[in-house]
Amino acid sequence: MAGKNLFAVTRWLLRLATWLSFGLIAILALAVGAVELAALGLFHIPIPAEDIQGMDLGQVLIAAGLAIAGGAICVALAAYMFILTTRIIDAAGAGDPFVIENADRLNRIAWLLLAMQAVGLVFDTVFNMFPDKIKDHVNPGFDVSATGILAALLIFVLAQIFRRGSEMRAELEATV
Repeated sequence: MAGKNLFAVTRWLLRLATWLSFGLIAILALAVGAVELAALGLFHIPIPAEDIQGMDLGQVLIAAGLAIAGGAICVALAAYMFILTTRIIDAAGAGDPFVIENADRLNRIAWLLLAMQAVGLVFDTVFNMFPDKIKDHVNPGFDVSATGILAALLIFVLAQIFRRGSEMRAELEATV
């Protein structure tokens, strides 16, 4: 009974996180649009002059647009991971976690985690091309993390354990 309750709570939290992610993606898409309109001169973003003194406003807007776009990409990847994790929990809640589909889902989650690391690396590299004055004011927070890479590797291993578990169960059912 406690396991079913844990699955229900986790499923609910993952669905909430998914919907919050979709909302955040929408907000970030609007923000990218506002920055692009400002870069074209069609929209004014009220940035105090003292905050950008000595900086090229165009570069500031490009840096801001890139930071927002990178954030939207990472949130979209996380939303897909939430969806995949919910499907794993649904399969486990139905009483059968060791199925090939869950191994495939775990594999996709690991690839998504690596993709988030790659997005961080690309955007961090691009941001390092901007002048320090701009980097001091626009901090996208992207970072390549050893922990993130280790998590992806561990999930790849877990996916193979799930795959092998489902194969072993299928072999056992075939012999019985």
